[in-house]
Amino acid sequence: DSPGFTGNASLGYEILWNNLIDQFIEKRPKDDKLVNIFGILPFQDPFWSGNLEEIARILSRLGLKVNTFYTNGQGIEEIRGCSAAALNIVINPWIFKGPAEKFEEKFGTPWLRYSGLPIGASDTTDFVLHVADKLGLDKTEVQKVIRSEKEYVYRYLSWSVSSVPWRRFAVVGDANSAVGITRYLANDFGFSPGLVVVAEEMFRDSDKERIIERVTKLDYARPPKVVFAADQYDINKTIEETDDLTMIIGSSNESEIGMQKGILTANVTYPVKGRFIYNRAIAGYKGSLTLMEDLYDNM
Repeated sequence: DSPGFTGNASLGYEILWNNLIDQFIEKRPKDDKLVNIFGILPFQDPFWSGNLEEIARILSRLGLKVNTFYTNGQGIEEIRGCSAAALNIVINPWIFKGPAEKFEEKFGTPWLRYSGLPIGASDTTDFVLHVADKLGLDKTEVQKVIRSEKEYVYRYLSWSVSSVPWRRFAVVGDANSAVGITRYLANDFGFSPGLVVVAEEMFRDSDKERIIERVTKLDYARPPKVVFAADQYDINKTIEETDDLTMIIGSSNESEIGMQKGILTANVTYPVKGRFIYNRAIAGYKGSLTLMEDLYDNM
């Protein structure tokens, strides 16, 4: 049973996988090059398909086989045999702990949580190193991949860095997107985060603390104000009361308050209305270039 009034999409995602683990997934021999990706919810992230494809592309360069379950024609058979994976990777700062632990107990598969969507050279490299360390991959080969990916990204960013002015921004979105976007713009691009609104219901204090730590421990910026608010009225009120913002990076729901305050807005978190998004990504190395294109279009 999964009626919408008993919970949100995040709960439904966990219910689905808990039942697949209990009833459907078969025990298979381990494949030390196979990994499963969890935590990026289809359709709850406007860029979910492209993000999964970009993460799979990067991990494939490390010599890994990647189950995303929802892209590249994957589906039932990949789910049925996913117990063969050497590692479950949860890309999300708070959901999927229960299913990951259940999976490990039943099939002996260890799991790694990466708290927030890895966007840009800094966090994506950190993500790659965490996965490589967990799987014991060859460090020399891993560094070769990282070096080539960074060179690709920086070659493009060098064209535009002088064209993008310093910005004091707000991010509004699900925890995964809010963490990833904030860290990327602060650590890789030198923007100043003023406000981060995590726009989904959360109940465990430990999850909130993990998210706050990720968006406040930044390399090159002062920590932003962090607010947890799922109601649009509360979100708008928080933005209205925050001074000195020059850009809102959020959903289509924040467009109105942005217009009222005369602030530039970029719609990149759920929900996004008025545009098709097929396989565009904002995650990873190449996805960060797409994000900057979207932000620059609004500057």
